[in-house]
Amino acid sequence: MSKPKETIWPIEPHTIAKHEILRRYLGAWFGIMINSNPKVLFIDGFSGPGRYLGGEIGSPLIALKIATEQLGKRQQKQAILIFIEENAERLEYLKSEIENIDVPANIQIVYLHNEFQNSVSDLLFNVQNIGRYLLPSFVFIDPFGINDFSFSLVEKLLRNPKTEVFINVMVEFINRFLADPNDEIKKIIVDLYGTEEVLKIVEKPGNRVRQLQDLYKSQLSKNAKYVRYFEMRDSNRRVIYTLFFATNNLLGYVKMKEALWKVDQQTGISFSDSTNKDQEVLFILDPTPEIIEILCKHYSNQSILKKDIRIFIEEKSPYIVRQLNVALKIMENNGTICVEPCKCDGLNRKHGTFPDNCIINFLN
Repeated sequence: MSKPKETIWPIEPHTIAKHEILRRYLGAWFGIMINSNPKVLFIDGFSGPGRYLGGEIGSPLIALKIATEQLGKRQQKQAILIFIEENAERLEYLKSEIENIDVPANIQIVYLHNEFQNSVSDLLFNVQNIGRYLLPSFVFIDPFGINDFSFSLVEKLLRNPKTEVFINVMVEFINRFLADPNDEIKKIIVDLYGTEEVLKIVEKPGNRVRQLQDLYKSQLSKNAKYVRYFEMRDSNRRVIYTLFFATNNLLGYVKMKEALWKVDQQTGISFSDSTNKDQEVLFILDPTPEIIEILCKHYSNQSILKKDIRIFIEEKSPYIVRQLNVALKIMENNGTICVEPCKCDGLNRKHGTFPDNCIINFLN
């Protein structure tokens, strides 16, 4: 993915998919956060002009649209949207787009003509800390290259337990230059990953792109409780870049997994430019057998609340509750599990449903 030279440029299929993930997740994030917090913060570290050549809106306008929908009728709540862009012409284009939008008074927009790496430390000091109150923050880091931010900056962001990051890491580009003898390139890669372990991958057997993905996930996991990644592939199904999401909030993690499964209904882990969104998928991979295997292995001969099973699947697997319930229904029908007729509250449980307070017995 080359860096465009124009002020605005055509959108690519994988970018549309990325924006669909962002749109679905922010729709949940803004709603959840403003219900329990007086103010929230969204940072777009590489905002661009806000619109593509075909008229499609970019990430800053997606965020502004959702924030307006969520805060328009909640005047007591506030949101700060910070758009960072180093290209002056693109930032001016974005400003001109937003000037035509009726922005609610409780949404503050800040434009920064600067590099993301240089500006975000000051932001954390001046905006994040309001007395002792840390703002719930979502930071979208979507550069065109690999030398636009460091892992130390990501660590600094995640020191606020209420901060979530959504990061584009160009793993295939890194893979091509991993063995480059140039010390400057090595330093850029090490700074991006925050560890010299990344340079050792070139000496290891196996899929180097997967190892690069796993290492970055491991680095994020040192700073956030829940981490997930999603691959963007070209029309030949080669990985272009990988999106990483990190949070300390289980509900946020669940909502991101739901967004990923909406974009990739096959596996929940990747999108390819070869995918034709208008073509019906003839064969959708069914995760049910694997979920059943996971449950039988983990809960063999146990009686357990559905709530505990749900949390286990949400935290420890790539799957979501909707898929879990399908698996439980099959297991009940084939006699693998037996569900108590009464729930914990003493009320009868309806056959084929699996509320959090029902008790499930695994029979083998």
